[in-house]
Amino acid sequence: MYKILDAVRSLQAGNPLGLPIIRSVHQAVPVKGTSIRSGVFFVITEREALEFGRRLAEHPRLRFLEKVRYNALSAHFVYPPSKEPGTVPYPDRAVLTIYDYTNNIGYEVTAHFPTAKWVEVVPCKEQPLYFFETEYQDAVQILTQDPNFGEPLRRGTAYCSPGMPAIVHESAPDSPFGRLDVMLGYVPSHRCTVVQVHYGRGSGLDGRTAMFLIDLVDQTVVGYTNTVGDFAPAACGGPPSGGACNSVGGTAWQALSWGPWSMLVRRPSGTAVSGEQTVGAGVELRDVFYNGRLVIRRAGMPVLNVFYDGRACGPYRDWLYSENCFDCSGTDLGNGLRLANGPVATICDDLTDPGNFRGVAVYEDGGELVLISECSAGWYRYITSWRFHPSGIIRPRFLYGYTENSCVCAGRLHNAIWRIHFALNGQGDLVVDEYDAPRGSRTGRWLPINIEARRLRHPNRDRRWRVRKLNGNFTAEIVPNAKDGFHESFETGEGDLWVLRYKPGSSGLDAEVMGSSGSWANISQYVNGEKTVGQDLVVWYGAHLRKRGADTFECPPLGPDIILGGF
Repeated sequence: MYKILDAVRSLQAGNPLGLPIIRSVHQAVPVKGTSIRSGVFFVITEREALEFGRRLAEHPRLRFLEKVRYNALSAHFVYPPSKEPGTVPYPDRAVLTIYDYTNNIGYEVTAHFPTAKWVEVVPCKEQPLYFFETEYQDAVQILTQDPNFGEPLRRGTAYCSPGMPAIVHESAPDSPFGRLDVMLGYVPSHRCTVVQVHYGRGSGLDGRTAMFLIDLVDQTVVGYTNTVGDFAPAACGGPPSGGACNSVGGTAWQALSWGPWSMLVRRPSGTAVSGEQTVGAGVELRDVFYNGRLVIRRAGMPVLNVFYDGRACGPYRDWLYSENCFDCSGTDLGNGLRLANGPVATICDDLTDPGNFRGVAVYEDGGELVLISECSAGWYRYITSWRFHPSGIIRPRFLYGYTENSCVCAGRLHNAIWRIHFALNGQGDLVVDEYDAPRGSRTGRWLPINIEARRLRHPNRDRRWRVRKLNGNFTAEIVPNAKDGFHESFETGEGDLWVLRYKPGSSGLDAEVMGSSGSWANISQYVNGEKTVGQDLVVWYGAHLRKRGADTFECPPLGPDIILGGF
């Protein structure tokens, strides 16, 4: 039972400041001594979450877990459809992902919240493919106890970090470590995860690393690679990984207002939703208002991947729900949001991996409101943030860092793609115009994109886009950042921008939110010739970071400026 109880702890919805319960984001109240307004829509205490977990664990449909070895990997809420933008109804269901290692099968468990009187258990069609902390800790324990490989860990002369890919479920590509599937001689049918070991002084392998494949079903080490150096060359090495911190509870949507802006915010760990965006989306927004008018219905980053030159490693589809520690001291607002009372430092600021906070930092900088969080995927560190200017400018930003690993010494291309569901003074009745002219020229003009399309930027052309309300003067111009890069080839991604009609999904969820689950996201599968004039529209915008491998550690901020007009 305790494993289910541990998983449902994330379902608590906190209110540490004792703010009034609100019904709409517009009712957010001032936080004393600040220019921030905040509010919560409901409170679910840890005790209430655990009571739900107890009822769930005792339900007859889950009795089979008493006879198997399992882990409860994740838990999240499902909300009824909100009647109006800016509101968050009380959740009526919770969904848990459970893996049964005795029978090597995963389950999706959906239960009525908070009574757990109604429970549905559905076998997963495929393995849950991404990183789960509970499984990683189990894998580290298996490796530590292994008589052949665990001694350096037991003696404290080595330490572990998550490997890549998190779960091995298909043929692995070539890498400096060798191919795990070739090393095994077959693609593992059991649930297997990868652990990276860093060897320190006194280990006999000082300054080197190795990858170990851990079978979570048989609880054995089933494969390993030759050790390689961490720094090759030293200029490309990041800081050592590691450093734990306590996480404040809660993953529910939180209301936040500042100046003319109001919005709902969700921390990264709450954005991985089964049946929707299973890889997470970083700092996610919903129902963004400017001067009381709805601007964006939903926005996040559900696609993040990396392609290596010569297939030196990967390719990988990374995830944006696993929060990493960074430095942020301040006042907790609830549900993983913290109002910073001093400097905030991610790995891109201080070149260190440890920190004291996991969640979303909120602060003012240069006259803008900033929301920022740091996530991890293996040795990579991804920072997603949003900046809001009082004049009506939204700046989504993405920064990339890493910890020590030889794969960061290989040339590669990182693709980070935002999904933004626009709603200029209400959903629908939109069109996207494209401006195209030789760079430095003023000969271009705005032309509407009439059907769903994929678009490319070009280094020698001024190409930007404008979302426009047909019945009104409301616009949102998307101006690319000079550092956002360009689509390179179909071997390393698909494009720079997509214009799509919005598709609602089932049970109040959105459809077409993450592309395919593999490294090749295949957003273009959604481009099917539908008309986009006067429609409810979604824009995907991609930024691309090219690394040569021998670069010094740097984190250029990527992302466009979204400039509002008519509001």
